[in-house]
Amino acid sequence: MTHKHEAIESACQMYPLYDSRWEHDACGTGFLAHVSGEANHSLVQQALEALARLTHRGAQDADAEVYDGAGILTQIPRALLLEELEKQHVTVANPADLGVGMVFLPPKGSVHTQQCRQIIEQVLQDAGLVILGWRTPPVNYNVLGARAREIAPEIAQVLVACPADFTVEAYGKALYHARRLIERKLTEADISDCYIASLSNTVLVHKGLLAPNDLANFYQDLADPRFTSALAVFHQRYSTNTFPAWPLAQPMRLLAHNGEINTIQGNRNWMQAREGSMTSSYWNEQIQDLLPVVQPGNSDSAQLDNALEFLAASGRDLLQSMQMLVPPAWEHDPELDAARRAWCDYHAGLIEPWDGPAALVFTDGRTVGAALDRNGLRPARYVLTAQGLLIVASEVGVVSVEPQDVVEKGRLGPGEMIAVDLEHQVFLRDLDIKEALAQRQPYQEWLESHRVSLPQSSLEELPDPGYAPEISDVFVRQQIFGYTHEDVEMVLRPILSENKEPTWSMGDDAPLAVLSNQQRSFSDYFRQRFAQVTNPPIDPLRERVVMSLDTYIGRRGSLLTETPDHAHLVHLKSPILTEAQLESLCHIDDEHFRSRTLLTTFDITDGSAGVEKTLDRLEAEAIAAINDGITLIVLSDSDASLTRLPVPMLIAIGAVHRALIDKGLRSRASLICQTGKVCDVHQIALVLGYGAEAIVPTMALESVRAMAGDRRLEHVTRELAVERYIHVIEEGLCKIMARMGISTLRNIIGAGQFEVLGLVPEFVERCFAGSTFHTGKITYQLVSEQLIKQAEELQQAQASPETANPKSVSWPTWAAIVSVAMLNTMPSIP
Repeated sequence: MTHKHEAIESACQMYPLYDSRWEHDACGTGFLAHVSGEANHSLVQQALEALARLTHRGAQDADAEVYDGAGILTQIPRALLLEELEKQHVTVANPADLGVGMVFLPPKGSVHTQQCRQIIEQVLQDAGLVILGWRTPPVNYNVLGARAREIAPEIAQVLVACPADFTVEAYGKALYHARRLIERKLTEADISDCYIASLSNTVLVHKGLLAPNDLANFYQDLADPRFTSALAVFHQRYSTNTFPAWPLAQPMRLLAHNGEINTIQGNRNWMQAREGSMTSSYWNEQIQDLLPVVQPGNSDSAQLDNALEFLAASGRDLLQSMQMLVPPAWEHDPELDAARRAWCDYHAGLIEPWDGPAALVFTDGRTVGAALDRNGLRPARYVLTAQGLLIVASEVGVVSVEPQDVVEKGRLGPGEMIAVDLEHQVFLRDLDIKEALAQRQPYQEWLESHRVSLPQSSLEELPDPGYAPEISDVFVRQQIFGYTHEDVEMVLRPILSENKEPTWSMGDDAPLAVLSNQQRSFSDYFRQRFAQVTNPPIDPLRERVVMSLDTYIGRRGSLLTETPDHAHLVHLKSPILTEAQLESLCHIDDEHFRSRTLLTTFDITDGSAGVEKTLDRLEAEAIAAINDGITLIVLSDSDASLTRLPVPMLIAIGAVHRALIDKGLRSRASLICQTGKVCDVHQIALVLGYGAEAIVPTMALESVRAMAGDRRLEHVTRELAVERYIHVIEEGLCKIMARMGISTLRNIIGAGQFEVLGLVPEFVERCFAGSTFHTGKITYQLVSEQLIKQAEELQQAQASPETANPKSVSWPTWAAIVSVAMLNTMPSIP
């Protein structure tokens, strides 16, 4: 076990609310690059100076000796390394063939050190690479603080060369593949304290728990005049809610990051979900060696780096890969031309954004760039000098420049990117990059030929628009689905009368559902999580341009390929559908969109095993449906009655979603919920959060239609009632996303961005895996028993309404009975 993991385990015992999955960074970062591609030592010195000027953006331990981390990523200093190899009588025919791995071996004295070296050597040899030998770079451990020195790794470099029959592309591919295999074999050997900071034929990483101005004192190569580079990415870390560790210092292997990735949980979940359909002619059977793409236990920055490296090593170039992961807010941008809009729309169907707030600098040794996420809440400023030096940093002044030498200066806006192509010696501005990407493939033609859209304005009702169910029928169904008097009068009625969510007082003095004596909605066992360090928070009203409720329905292709079929999806502007829209969706005349409905109800005679038996059945039916070529799976409780009880849709969707991920089938079909169990924004956000890509809230729609034209709602038609309800739910979803620091609904779907209170661990593991939770005693059996009890009370109340005793009837049931009684006895008001 590494010192890092020992520290985390100790912290978890002392502070049980700490969870290492929520580690984030708020740092200073930037890069320097010669547009000409000229490599010299002066640029490295300037980068170290710039890093030292960002010291105030970092943090240090209470001992004032140990820093959260600092580092620099440069091109490989070939002159220095080749000269040392020559002294050892090792020659490299082509200097460009030299590759270097910067390895953090276990701390000195560890029994694993020699085993780590053997694993690394064996994998490199099996990959066909030429091992030139090991090098111990000159380091000075005396400059470290006491704790940093105590947990410091033994630092070594492994030098390799390209075989004669390898192309440059094959060489880089082999190095990436080898590193991933090394990591797998280290895991299999139960060695967790060996870390490869970089293994590349283009770049080299120097980092650690160091003060920025001590970096060159520790890594003495950095002060050597032979250490030259045409670029340098630098980073000063300020870790938030995390324990500093050597591997968590930045830069990572391709990028450095200032900010946090608020969408990280959903990004990680969906990357895992895609792995079952991950195919590539570029990798063929080797693709399995690269999974999982996102390595567990890493910080949000490291996981983004995993994803970027995976895409960039699989056939896409660095700029396209970064733009896919961190796209601009294109959905409501009126100035975006058709070609760039088509690029964004096409790739939105491939992958969801990795959203910050984040300022990112990145390089593969040939191209170096910087980008902001769609919100643009982290600073990134740049200066281009007359000498061709591009300076990008979190703030101005990191490198002293005479005013007369400044050719251009500015800052990145939300969703913008700049870069330097060192091979072609050109400075690329945001428009240059995006226009070039848009011309890579005929994206607009692919969308026009394959993309399907449903008219979101269609609010026609099913059955016939003139049909109005009896009020008593509506209230009976409300009782079956557990609606309370408050749901109708304090949630739905204000929505229709005011066209907005009802306003509640601050604070919540109701007992937690798991501690309450009253039977509560299953959604009450969940709490929304908030962005930890996003400042300022997203304003869903004034910053509506960055918010998006778009979602995509259908079978997803492999993330590693681009074909016209990848565009063959249904694009929805909102996840909230009417019954008519669901009917249209399920009857699209296209073999790519075949639907099947799975019922989420169980027979009351199943007793306490009802919920669990239903989940077993649903999981098996969903797997069978996908194997039959179904791409739209509708989970429905439309047959619910007093003898067919509806499983809470949140449980059903969570179980099916997780089962499909575990079987590697999730990306082959979309999940849609047709349910009467959800009413308010929180309930709908939960169902989306655990896997639904669209929802038809049938009982809520029936209820608002029934209320249209009612007392004080005389001006509200049934069509307007539905329109207002959907509008308010959409606005509410935007507010929830804003509180989480998330801009797009695609980052909510399947993300599990909630805290679970009171469920037994096996319940969470099956239906809500990945969510933080506090264990309790709520089981499948207890949920079944509560549903049966409620149904029996309703049956008793319907059989003898005049003798129904409020003390013997649960609150939701009694409230509904009182509502019906009041409605039937209340005089009409003209």
